[in-house]
Amino acid sequence: MIAAFARFVALPVRERGHIVEAALSLFAVRLALGLLPFPRALRLLCIAPGEPGDGRGDGRGDGRVDAAEAAAVSRAIARAARHVPFRAACLQQAFAALLMLRRRSLAATVHLGLAHHSGGAALAAHAWSRCGALPVTGVEEAHGFVAVAAFAPVFAPGAA
Repeated sequence: MIAAFARFVALPVRERGHIVEAALSLFAVRLALGLLPFPRALRLLCIAPGEPGDGRGDGRGDGRVDAAEAAAVSRAIARAARHVPFRAACLQQAFAALLMLRRRSLAATVHLGLAHHSGGAALAAHAWSRCGALPVTGVEEAHGFVAVAAFAPVFAPGAA
């Protein structure tokens, strides 16, 4: 525990800020998904079903893509997920990344996928996030999963 704290303190201030933001985002997503029905949690987090910019006219922007920021969010989510006092599953990591990307007015999409494992008898689920086409969380583990749902941030009118 002390070694982990020492490593955290040794990080640049900007990176520490990203990790703290990631931990808070993971906590917010965990609370929302744990306490509320899924549709209500999505509304509270300002996340809507569908791809960004799908023409619904609901305030979802396509956002911009920034490889450096997407990589920083990815690293922060991965580090925070290892150290929060709860299990941060792929779904929580993906939605937390989406929140962080939205704060930066970046493109963000969360995909939920299903796959058959163990000879097709067991059904497995996985969530991953992207910034445009760039992987952010869970993309490497998504091989073999078929995306069955997508979610995008709702941008406030006049934001970005």
